[in-house]
Amino acid sequence: MVNYPAPKYPGGPMLTVIRTGTANSRDWQGDLLPAAETEHEIGPCDLKWLTDSEDNTTGEQLTLTAQITAPLGSDVLAGDRIRLPDGRTFVIDGQVRVAPNGFTGWATGVRFVIAKDGGNGVRRN
Repeated sequence: MVNYPAPKYPGGPMLTVIRTGTANSRDWQGDLLPAAETEHEIGPCDLKWLTDSEDNTTGEQLTLTAQITAPLGSDVLAGDRIRLPDGRTFVIDGQVRVAPNGFTGWATGVRFVIAKDGGNGVRRN
């Protein structure tokens, strides 16, 4: 069996993962804490734009989606938001997956889709 190394994307962008903590977190005294946001970077990643079009179902609305392949072991959850280097913030649309090949067990990395509707709006969350 051949054991291939995980692919690297040296020219790809570094992405910022924005994670909101749970609202039910408690400090050491048992008092509720406000839901705080934490940020960390992943990458460099492979970014492929999937759509960049208008959705006429609810009026003229720009829809942006992209597929991201992050390095294996990247800390990303389905409820996170992703900030691109240009400052635009997207949500993760669907699940975050590591899908190894069924024959070899080789995985290309952590794969997910990011999405945004409209000029400033975020699709969900």
